[in-house]
Amino acid sequence: MDWNNLHVLLVVSREGSLAGAARVLGVNHATISRRLAALEEEVGTGLVRRLARSTPLTEKGQQIAALAFEMEDRAKKIERLTNLQPERVSGTVRLSAPPAVLSETLMPKFAMISEAHPELRLALVADTRITSVERGEADIAIRLTEPRAQQSIARKLGKISYALYGAARHVSQPEEAWHFIGADQDLAHTALQKWLVNFSAGRPFALVSNDFHVQKAAAEAGLGIALLPDKIARQSQHLVLVDALAPPAREAWLVMHPDVQNTPAIRIVADMISSVFRSGGQV
Repeated sequence: MDWNNLHVLLVVSREGSLAGAARVLGVNHATISRRLAALEEEVGTGLVRRLARSTPLTEKGQQIAALAFEMEDRAKKIERLTNLQPERVSGTVRLSAPPAVLSETLMPKFAMISEAHPELRLALVADTRITSVERGEADIAIRLTEPRAQQSIARKLGKISYALYGAARHVSQPEEAWHFIGADQDLAHTALQKWLVNFSAGRPFALVSNDFHVQKAAAEAGLGIALLPDKIARQSQHLVLVDALAPPAREAWLVMHPDVQNTPAIRIVADMISSVFRSGGQV
């Protein structure tokens, strides 16, 4: 298998379009398209969806791109070890994201960055509020609402799905006796909390918290019904899906200030985050 073709797929996954990949690689659009077609013929299936303004990867394409990211990272490690292409990236990257995104989605991948770049340090801010990259509060921020600041660079990462979960003993009670577990007043304005309040229809909230892990623990303890990210809730053996009705999935965005987007350390972390979500990772 031609690594150059795999590399093209990896860059398309990062940039989101054939045109973007062509700019990054310094080749024309036709070359990108030809290499993708050759790779698709080799693996025997489509790897991208050729839309008018974007080129998202298919499920198989996402799987192959994730493996290509690991191959690229390991190749760079080998090059550094053999002094063929020494690369030293240092500095601190300040990343702000909701606690569940950091712990459930990104933390397992941070070791890869640490091993490849031992002089790069991550400063993580686990926060549900919107941290401003424009004011320098973070180098990279992951937000669950579409960024509105025109002076920032934003990448759409993917969608996060939610549903209602509770302990079986609580769910088995008559619905009018259900209690609920929701967000505290700092997040009362969010679409998720408004949806849950509407669904509760006046039934009481037994507990509120700004952290999904606390809400999950409360639901497992039988305090009430919680609206949780599917990925977190499905890990529990003590929760059952309450209702097929669910709010719309939320979109996750990566935000950077344009002044820092080409800083090597920040670019490495941003590319890793994008790769994780493109390969199917989500909260």
